[in-house]
Amino acid sequence: MTESVVPPPGPLLASGRAADVYDVGDGQVLRRYRGSGQNTAYETRVMRFVAEQGIRVPAVFELGPHHLPDRDILMERIDGITMLDDFEARPWKLFSHVRLLARLQRDVNALVAPNWMVTPSTAAPTKRRDDSVLHLDLHPMNVMLTDEGPVIIDWTNAAGGPAGFDAALTYVEMATFEIEGFAQQMGVRLGVEIFKRARGASEIDAFTVAACDHRLADPGTTPGEREAVAVLRAKTLARQAEA
Repeated sequence: MTESVVPPPGPLLASGRAADVYDVGDGQVLRRYRGSGQNTAYETRVMRFVAEQGIRVPAVFELGPHHLPDRDILMERIDGITMLDDFEARPWKLFSHVRLLARLQRDVNALVAPNWMVTPSTAAPTKRRDDSVLHLDLHPMNVMLTDEGPVIIDWTNAAGGPAGFDAALTYVEMATFEIEGFAQQMGVRLGVEIFKRARGASEIDAFTVAACDHRLADPGTTPGEREAVAVLRAKTLARQAEA
């Protein structure tokens, strides 16, 4: 069966840049990538590893014979609201939400990455045994707020490397989101500064250019985001040259 004629496995719950999420019943959802050749086995392994270390993520289940092994991940359904949606509904929660985001990232980065998670592009300049687990896409849309507490989703890009790179990438993503409306832009700008202070400005500054390069190399980065990232990169280099 070709990709173009694969029927949807259930009601569509959400769509991202690379995948769709379907409700398949029994408290489960299916995340299906739109293109084949995805390393879903790696993403599943990462999620199970961090869950064993105490990070709250959706439980991952074994695929059935009717699933697409290079496109599908069968997961626990998480009932809640994204951190971003909650902030938009309750903007006075900005400070606490951003500090929570920073804490969740520190918890992830506190884990020592196994060798199978470390790649040359994410490793520290000198390979160390204390390379951290990096989510590499941790922003308010990838944190679900539930009655039982926050749950981190979307581990597609996870790898091992220096914790500062993960923090800088979140900073760059938040600073270059395409946001309409003056009030929303001011809220995001304030959130970015709160996050930078919470994670450590010096550590983020040390990896900002590398994080910008990472975003510019990502084909999923929109043209508007790409322009904003390039501006941020240039400003960062100019500040470093003046220091």
